Amino acid sequence: MILFLATGCDMLYSVLHKPGGEERKNLGEVVFNQYNPKVEELQQVLKIFGYNIGRADGKFGAGTRDAVARFQAEEDLTVTRFVDKATWERIEFYRQGPFFHKGHLDGRAVQKALKKAGYDPGKIDGQLGGNTREAIKSFQQDHSLSPDGQMGLKTLKALSESR
Repeated sequence: MILFLATGCDMLYSVLHKPGGEERKNLGEVVFNQYNPKVEELQQVLKIFGYNIGRADGKFGAGTRDAVARFQAEEDLTVTRFVDKATWERIEFYRQGPFFHKGHLDGRAVQKALKKAGYDPGKIDGQLGGNTREAIKSFQQDHSLSPDGQMGLKTLKALSESR
């Protein structure tokens, strides 16, 4: 009987608040200020994308909600502030792309793409050191992006297009 009530409550929540229900499917139980490993993964990806979430601590707080909202807005998704189905699919699309390996930015792939695009990252060693950051800055400047030397989402997209 209790299982039925919990399942019924989950189903009711999914119907009444679709984005929250979808977030639960994507990330599991999200409780404010409690650790969740899927939230930590999300935070790490949002940081790679260039969103300031503070520390990737696995706790879904206001900074992470704000970053999700900014990501949704920049990707022309409905801004729900929840990691709904459309948001999760878009994040996974980028995570499955050529610049990620096992959920992390692949430095070698970035360096190879920069080199192919005509920017010298130095030795292809997977490290985003000084030479690579200078190549990223040059690439960003030439593509009307903020030349900060970081591999944010806009830079990843532009580099993907130049491959």
